[in-house]
Amino acid sequence: MSMTFKPFSIPAHTKVNLSLRVIRKREDGYHELDTIFQELDWGDVLHFEPSTKFEFEMTGLSFDDGGNNICLAAVESFFGKTGAKIPLKITLEKVVPPGSGIGGGSADGAAVLKGLNRLAKKPLNQKELLALGLSLGADVPFFLKGGLQHGTGVGEKLEALELGFNPVFLLVIPPIHVSTKQAFEALKIPLTAHRKPITFGRLLDKATLVRFFENEFESVVFHIHPEIGTLKKELLNHGAYFASLSGSGSTVYGIFDSLGNAQAAESFFINRYHTQITHTHS
Repeated sequence: MSMTFKPFSIPAHTKVNLSLRVIRKREDGYHELDTIFQELDWGDVLHFEPSTKFEFEMTGLSFDDGGNNICLAAVESFFGKTGAKIPLKITLEKVVPPGSGIGGGSADGAAVLKGLNRLAKKPLNQKELLALGLSLGADVPFFLKGGLQHGTGVGEKLEALELGFNPVFLLVIPPIHVSTKQAFEALKIPLTAHRKPITFGRLLDKATLVRFFENEFESVVFHIHPEIGTLKKELLNHGAYFASLSGSGSTVYGIFDSLGNAQAAESFFINRYHTQITHTHS
């Protein structure tokens, strides 16, 4: 079966965690989280074009995924769930370093699901798409929704928030791969502990961010990789009014009041690390 459609592209935007707390470890081994996801205006891009058979190609940053590519897993699960068989070529234009804690892979998987659902004339509704996304990874439902979301559960229970200020982000990505598994194990959250999440309104203001938000993985990750901890201090010393680790790392980001301030800070890091200035995407 051949199918013609006009080639199109879908951005796979990255995210940062403005806050990340581990509430408890569940019996199934997963951790219950309380997190604030913010979609950024930067990331990989997925290109979809007609072909005579299914093809997948990766351009840009090259890395060894060990044959375990979330894009291919997304294709397989979508075709399996819907019975659709679409001959097409998907090209992943990779710009986000893997293992950097800003959701590059999960965003790619979500973009593939969006693209296939569009091509197959939307056989899956939002709820079904989110369930399929969750089977690929805990962060995938967030990337299907995007924007600013309060995530609970393993991160899949999402509530949309509004941002009450206009931040400029500077991402600093060191060439360090932080093992998420190792970071969770080092946290040592007891099974019985059930900690209260932070409460705040739907409109997230700057004061709440600065006063209450933190990433609990920092103590663990900065201990294992002191260089990452130094990056946070340097961002604060160079004018960020808030700086944090994203996810379990390795990306550290600073939030600035203006593009000029972010650019001035970037010049301090740019020769040593992969840096990116970006804004929120809603």
